[in-house]
Amino acid sequence: MKTRHVIFDCDGTLVDSETLSMRSDVTILARCGLVISEEEAHRRFVGRTFNAMLDELAAEHGIAFPPGLNEVKNRMMEELYPTELRAVPGLSETLALLRDRGLGMSVGSNSPSARIELALKVTGIAPFFSHYSSPEHVAEGKPAPDIFLRCARLAGAQPADCVVIEDSITGVSAAMAAGIPVIGYVGTHPDKMEHGAVLKAHGAFTIIQHMSELPGQIA
Repeated sequence: MKTRHVIFDCDGTLVDSETLSMRSDVTILARCGLVISEEEAHRRFVGRTFNAMLDELAAEHGIAFPPGLNEVKNRMMEELYPTELRAVPGLSETLALLRDRGLGMSVGSNSPSARIELALKVTGIAPFFSHYSSPEHVAEGKPAPDIFLRCARLAGAQPADCVVIEDSITGVSAAMAAGIPVIGYVGTHPDKMEHGAVLKAHGAFTIIQHMSELPGQIA
């Protein structure tokens, strides 16, 4: 089956934002009296929604977080993005090549819509994408398949006609649940070989370390 549409995750795949996100998470948690390292936050919660992280930690530690932390996190990220957010290396050239091949592209992310829009705008890559899907658009975010299925539906494509590009276990699991082949991207991960093996174990059919490898992996 020939690929017609490419669905990219955003954080850690299109933009190198995971460090900023984990830094914000750790800061917010510390203000609430819960101290974890950025390494632990990345290992346990990368690719998951902020609220899912809070729910797990609340149950684990028997604490109740104050309301409004999601808005606090969004404000912190929106303040960091204009000066600190960068697209991953080689992205613009790769997106241009895929576009010139006639492939449609969209974004499927667990981030809030406003943050997706800001990330695409700040990095100058918004024109490459026809649409995006976030948890605000569907019943359940990743690892449920809803976000990716919505991207495919809006593109007028069947899941088998698409390919997902993902950097997290959560995202790879969501793509597999949607019946969409998935390529694991490890370019923003500190331990690329180990993380690549983990993504393959969860269903990624191949792994790339740099975006320049992507066109050769898409049939």
